[in-house]
Amino acid sequence: MKNHTYLRLLLLLSFFIFQSPSAKSQILNDRETQQQVIEALKNIYNFEFKEAEPFQQKIKAKYPNHPVNALLLAIQTYWQYLPVSENASAASRYQSYLNQSLEQAEQMKSADKHDTEATFFLLASHSYLAMLESDRGEFMKATSEAKRTYNYMKKGFKLTEQNPEFFFSTGLYNYYREQYPQDHPIVKPIMVFFQNGNKTLGLKQMETGYQRGIFTKTEAAYYLVYVLIKHENNPAKALTYSTPLLKEYPNNPVYLTRHTEALTLAGRYADAEPLAQQLAQKKQVVFKSSGEVFLGLILEKGKKNDAAAASYYHKALQNKISEQYTQDYHAMAYCGLARIADRSGKQDQAREYYRKAQKLAEYRSTMDEIKQALK
Repeated sequence: MKNHTYLRLLLLLSFFIFQSPSAKSQILNDRETQQQVIEALKNIYNFEFKEAEPFQQKIKAKYPNHPVNALLLAIQTYWQYLPVSENASAASRYQSYLNQSLEQAEQMKSADKHDTEATFFLLASHSYLAMLESDRGEFMKATSEAKRTYNYMKKGFKLTEQNPEFFFSTGLYNYYREQYPQDHPIVKPIMVFFQNGNKTLGLKQMETGYQRGIFTKTEAAYYLVYVLIKHENNPAKALTYSTPLLKEYPNNPVYLTRHTEALTLAGRYADAEPLAQQLAQKKQVVFKSSGEVFLGLILEKGKKNDAAAASYYHKALQNKISEQYTQDYHAMAYCGLARIADRSGKQDQAREYYRKAQKLAEYRSTMDEIKQALK
């Protein structure tokens, strides 16, 4: 499941809650509405979209022309129609909401160039547009959108000790400033315009953000799980964050997928199996595929049943691949079939499976296995 190197939901929310409001700020000066925004986001995170509506209605009734309304609708659309980039109708609505939020924020900014609230919504909307372009595979466009938020982000680099909410955003930047160009070499020429990062420091700062942050705690947990599994190859440590994340948002299939993945890769097969079965029964292909791959790994490595494992790997590979969500899981399935073929004495077939996996893999552990097998 691919990540998006952007700041989502509560991270973005924390930015405007903790900035010094200007005289014309609206929600920045309204704690009651801020809480309504938080409650709406919590419900969206937990896939309780109808429960989010009353909070959204109250916000719109009080601030009918405010960019927060369109931004919340964009966020809800993103989660409700995963993967939104592969749903033309939903993607169109999503982009329309973001453009509406931008237009309304620009109107606020034209009335007061020092309006912090307007700046936040410009940042948030451009960040989500960057995410959309990244999901579409338009990495140059995504980087261009990200550049528009960069100067604003830099303000947080110096505020970590004053405000622990900034540890996460600073850590995320430091980590992915180095990792993103490795994953997407096409953007390397543009990255010279961005301040250098430090992956070790970034990981430490994200951990501090999880421990000390309030509004950014959920995002810090999600990204730590992702980074520890994909780039650091440390699924056991990832469970430190995926366990409480799923407990708080049990209806979120993305968090369920991540937690099940961490359990499976950490070798906790008995704990992972019922969750993998739950995923494999879902209608959405992206979650169904992940569950089938995890069941394949459990059967292959935990129960030593190559025939049953191969059946699940093949099932997963029959599903349509999603670059954003299932590309790495397809690579895992090919590697599983390669290992099974190798144990059966079919070395040529094993190498063919590994070559297929090589075209898809981005996980460090998967790439290391392929490199070792094909050397």
